[in-house]
Amino acid sequence: MPRLKLVAELVGHEDRVWQVSWDAAGTRLASCSSDKSARIWGPIAQSQFFTGEIAEAEAAMEVDIDTSDRDEHRSTSDTWQCLETIDNAHKRTVRSVAFEPTQGRVLATASFDGTTAIWERGPNDETYDCVATLEGHENEAKSVAWSASGQLLATCGRDKSVWIWESNGEGDFDCISVLMEHTQDVKMVLWHPSEEVLVSFSYDNTIRIWRDEDDDWYSAATLTGHTSTVWGGAFSHNGKYLASVSDDRTVRVWTWGATPDENSDANAGLYYRPGISYECVATVPDSVHTRAIYSVSWGIPLKNAASSGDSSSSDDLGYLATGCGDNTLRIFKVTADGSLDVTLICTQENAHGLSDINCVEWNPMHPGWLATCGDDGAVRIWYLEE
Repeated sequence: MPRLKLVAELVGHEDRVWQVSWDAAGTRLASCSSDKSARIWGPIAQSQFFTGEIAEAEAAMEVDIDTSDRDEHRSTSDTWQCLETIDNAHKRTVRSVAFEPTQGRVLATASFDGTTAIWERGPNDETYDCVATLEGHENEAKSVAWSASGQLLATCGRDKSVWIWESNGEGDFDCISVLMEHTQDVKMVLWHPSEEVLVSFSYDNTIRIWRDEDDDWYSAATLTGHTSTVWGGAFSHNGKYLASVSDDRTVRVWTWGATPDENSDANAGLYYRPGISYECVATVPDSVHTRAIYSVSWGIPLKNAASSGDSSSSDDLGYLATGCGDNTLRIFKVTADGSLDVTLICTQENAHGLSDINCVEWNPMHPGWLATCGDDGAVRIWYLEE
């Protein structure tokens, strides 16, 4: 029976931790907090931590932490360290953090002060300098995300808007679009893993898909089905499926839409845009989670490790992890053999003590390694053992 092993607890933030984000290499982890700071963490052995003898030894030790009460017993791993604390830019909560995906030296943070800061690490040290501050949101910025190319950055906020920024290099960014179709707070933005297509998740219970045509960004589809706030989502590693989570306690999995024959409506007019079809193909019912689901992450199959060269079955779509207001961390196995199947295989109660789990994030390069954070102010590293 699969189970999660708690390998390390990273302590340093002085208030709840909202989000964690791995860099593209999977060797650094960023976190952000209500204490107005972001922190950069890394294993002392860098990438070797996740492979070979170091990983086996660390996973075998399994940190002994009493997750029922954060104040009575707390531990940290002697194989992880805080590389940098960024606390000199934002005046309020840092709500979101994201590494630029192509280099790993650039970081974005979005804050309740309405700004998004861009940070760049020097070539010879761990110091991150603020190279740009993006302003425009009327109030709280809730999420920031980079496109796969690193050329586009999206932000969203309480002002119901989604902003798209283009990087010109050297810390120079231009706002190329402001999207106002949502009717309530926008909770999260997410880029497709290979296409320059944006997804936004909102308090208005909907998910919107945004596409670009001749430098004009438009809402290509609105996904409905959730009956309460949609907190966020995650793509499968192959980009063919999108998972979403909600205050309604359900997880929905959608097929990523395909454009119909472009000639099918050739006379539809100058402003015709071909329709894109999306379909909900699986739902984890509200009986599985007992409170709002705040975060979901879609991890690659365990046999898909780049270091081993193994290839997983095309039916194996990896693992979904969910973070929830019921203090429980859940892992689902996802397979596609004719129809999509989402099966609960592992639960970890009180994963952050009696606190909400605000974010879950699978390592993008090292299968089975999962980072979480919560209202207890801690960041935790887990290993999924089959």
